[in-house]
Amino acid sequence: MTSRHLTREELRVCVDVVKAISRERGCERDGAAVGKIMHAVAHLFSRGMRTHEELVAAMRGEAT
Repeated sequence: MTSRHLTREELRVCVDVVKAISRERGCERDGAAVGKIMHAVAHLFSRGMRTHEELVAAMRGEAT
């Protein structure tokens, strides 16, 4: 397994997705909930979803 650092643009995409999803779910002030969203977004990103649209669609599909 190799690791590499994210570019600024990749990091910006992930942060924007976390912000959008946490706002939609109404949990932007709940640190634990935001942490879970961050973990899910990072997992999806590492699985190959790289665009904002792909990540948001996947996160919306995970909402229960």
